[in-house]
Amino acid sequence: MQLNKFVTLLSISFFSLPISALECQWWQTKVKAHAVQKHQREGNTVSKHPRQEHCREKWKGADIYIKQFKNVPIEGWPHKETFKTWTGPEIETLLKVFASAPDWAGLSNYEFYRALKSDVVSNPARSEITYKSIILYDSFFSRNDKLTIIVHESAHHLYRSLGPAGINEFTNLSGWQLETNQKRQVFERPPERLIKPDSAISKEEDFANHLEEFYRSSNSYQKSNPTLYKFMNGRFK
Repeated sequence: MQLNKFVTLLSISFFSLPISALECQWWQTKVKAHAVQKHQREGNTVSKHPRQEHCREKWKGADIYIKQFKNVPIEGWPHKETFKTWTGPEIETLLKVFASAPDWAGLSNYEFYRALKSDVVSNPARSEITYKSIILYDSFFSRNDKLTIIVHESAHHLYRSLGPAGINEFTNLSGWQLETNQKRQVFERPPERLIKPDSAISKEEDFANHLEEFYRSSNSYQKSNPTLYKFMNGRFK
């Protein structure tokens, strides 16, 4: 008789425990309900209050970025490249990288595609401006400078946001010049001192290289390019 009573009480106690129906995604972690103590945040006082159980992203911006990974080819892609499907570990790698990216990179504005191999030898990534996209290739995932690569690719998009006046200021500071040949054809001559050899390809590539160096090694960049450092620092910090 006493045993039956004990089992009944145990059953009532077990089934009366609160059961959480909240399910979090793999890029999130579940935070139990708890009391938030009074504290200071960014100069403001936050009063004591109860916090309900909720899902919290494991990496900064993950809830936004997770929606930007695309598993279909870019429509009208002009390059002979094979697109592929993202894997979970690859997405996790990118979410961790994106969490450390500077806010000015604007990664929440882009879509991310996965392709096998670039038609440009050793190219780990590529930007597509029309669809505001960045394509990542196999070689990207073996690199140690993943965040620097992402910053470089975002720079191609940021170049357009400079506007005509900003682009003109950058190209003048970098050393681009207009020249006329014997046939009176006007062309742009790259700077005599290039920050990287492929800066000669275009003003946009030159800008991407400069912004990459500004981000990667700010102090040395300031010493070697003081006027361009001021230009970059006034826009990207």
